[in-house]
Amino acid sequence: MIARKILRASLLLSFLFLHCGNAKLVLRDWTKLPPEHYTIPPYAQYLSPYKIALDPGHGGLSHLPGYKRGPSGKQEAVMNLNVALELKGFLERAGATVVLTRADDRFVALAERAEIAERAGCDFLISLHHNAADNPQVNYASVYYHLYPDYSPASMDLARSIYFGLVEALRLPQVASDGLLSDKMIYPDGFGLLRRIRLPAVLLESSFFSNPTEEKRLMDRRYNRREAYGIFLGLARWAAGGVPSARRLRPAKISRDPQPEVVYQLADGITERGGRGAGQLLLHSASVSVRVDGQAMPARVDLAKGRLWFRPDSAWRNGVHVVQVDLQNLFKNHNLPVRDTLIIAAPAAAIAFAAPMLQLPADGVAALPITLTLRDGRGEAVWEGTPVSVRADRGQLLDSLRLHEGSGTIYYQAANEPGPVQVIAAADGHQDTLRLELVPAGQLVFFSGLVRDDSTGAALEGVAISLNDSVWATTDANGGFFLTRVPAGFYRCAATKAGYSPAVETMAVDSLRSVFVRPSLRPVLHGVLHQQTIILDAALGGKARGDRFNGGRAAAAANLAAMAALADSLRWAGANAILVRTNDTTDLALDARIALVNQVPQGWYLKWEYRRWDSDSLLVQTTIYPGNQQGEHLALAINQAFAALPNARAVLRRSTDVPEVLLTNKTAVAVQVRCRAPQVHDREVPALFRGIVNFHAAQRRQAAQPEEL
Repeated sequence: MIARKILRASLLLSFLFLHCGNAKLVLRDWTKLPPEHYTIPPYAQYLSPYKIALDPGHGGLSHLPGYKRGPSGKQEAVMNLNVALELKGFLERAGATVVLTRADDRFVALAERAEIAERAGCDFLISLHHNAADNPQVNYASVYYHLYPDYSPASMDLARSIYFGLVEALRLPQVASDGLLSDKMIYPDGFGLLRRIRLPAVLLESSFFSNPTEEKRLMDRRYNRREAYGIFLGLARWAAGGVPSARRLRPAKISRDPQPEVVYQLADGITERGGRGAGQLLLHSASVSVRVDGQAMPARVDLAKGRLWFRPDSAWRNGVHVVQVDLQNLFKNHNLPVRDTLIIAAPAAAIAFAAPMLQLPADGVAALPITLTLRDGRGEAVWEGTPVSVRADRGQLLDSLRLHEGSGTIYYQAANEPGPVQVIAAADGHQDTLRLELVPAGQLVFFSGLVRDDSTGAALEGVAISLNDSVWATTDANGGFFLTRVPAGFYRCAATKAGYSPAVETMAVDSLRSVFVRPSLRPVLHGVLHQQTIILDAALGGKARGDRFNGGRAAAAANLAAMAALADSLRWAGANAILVRTNDTTDLALDARIALVNQVPQGWYLKWEYRRWDSDSLLVQTTIYPGNQQGEHLALAINQAFAALPNARAVLRRSTDVPEVLLTNKTAVAVQVRCRAPQVHDREVPALFRGIVNFHAAQRRQAAQPEEL
């Protein structure tokens, strides 16, 4: 009986062994998509604290034929938006908060996309795109980061997780050998959005809509959901790895000690939610680093206590300092960047006064500039936010004190009675006094004033004060000026500044009474060009002369003459006009031009080129990068101004064949003018200036309109 049972057991084991041994590993085609199965995995709960900006690329440009379209005409903008809406649903199911930069087919400028995310307080941004190539067989996923991996380590963490989520979800036929790519490979200064935004951000090129099969799939909402789920799982895995952080415990926002001990509380993003750390934080200790104002700072770290300490070797200057603490936990996730500002404000220990003279006429009119300089116990300039109280026991102070590098100027206006005056300044418990003497009216005569912007009331610095066409003074940061020893007589007093209409007044100066004036300057063209930076590039130059016109004038010389004249007009209207080339002898290669333009931190770019045309008519051709709506508005405004001229025609080109337009990091327009002979001052520059003014006026009107509810 026992033997029979043993035999049966042996047969059973043999059967099981043979059955398991004969099981075959079946490998399926990688590109065959598995059945749809969507769920919110438990680890996705860690997405709930985050506010995520989703940026569906492009939009609002469906009127452009062929723009960002696949072989059969399907629009990338639609694909991007569909994926964003599906991804939004997954993220919100996991508890995350989602902000869309656009929720329908509308144009949103790159700068506005960044502003939307930052204004909403998002933690990071994911820009959703699909790619295109000349070869219709190409089809793979890639994720772009800005410039270099060290630029934003947190962005690299997001990119890494999202990339593998995409690859697994879409099962594309090709896999890039470098799925994480720098945007510097596409543009010298990277993508406009990634360059502008101050949050961790990546740009996805999930697949190629130029592939006919992929284009068809991308117009299927179920396939969009599959793509979105891959991105979602990538983000969920990133969040599941925890995100470390550092919070400053002391000092508070403002430190009176210029050499403070700075203490941070560290977190690994894991143990605080219940993870087990064997008595210390789950951080790579070697990854913990501190930088103050961009410079490395030695620090002590105690992972058991979760503390970081450091003290500078020497006292810091007064003012704002930026502290950056970098961490990496055991999942290799970095902390999200936080701009942690620490203000050093050592107490004022001395207040020095400076005035052009210590006597004023007691005429109730004379005004004297008084400069105060505040120093701490080290003799260093105090923080510019230091509260300072200034008062006079007689007369009045005409303006409030604003410090810059420890100094500021205030204007004292005399009382009507002679005698001593005390001007008393106090800060941080320290007080100093300036003693002035008011003498009988007629012994001294002052000519002074304060100049303001007529539209804003702001003080105007750098205003030239002329008497009878001779400049006598220039206003200071308070908009003030001060003159003595102005001979008696009648004067034409003019206050002039670029961008403003002059304020002119005829006045009498006598030897018995001071003069105090308050000119208000009206902005030229209502200030529409104030604070606008416009980069002007006269084509050719040096050995490159271009076409020759009647009389032997070369296009290179005409280009420079036009841009120089336009620069003068723009500066007259208050713009910051920058000439890429200022002479006609220096050779300036394309790369050098682009580098010069890209170094300017703001503004837009205009390339100007004359071409000879044996016709009495004028042909103006503006070229912009396809899809740049601001560039299109600018080009159309220029075209409209030229089209209003007799016998003139203007056309708009959307093309990538102008290298300067393609490679500059700004809105760019290339203007080519074909004519028999340039008429720089009589025709081209007035029309071009009018177009630029009309463009900026329209931009201002649009900005003033209330947002739709």
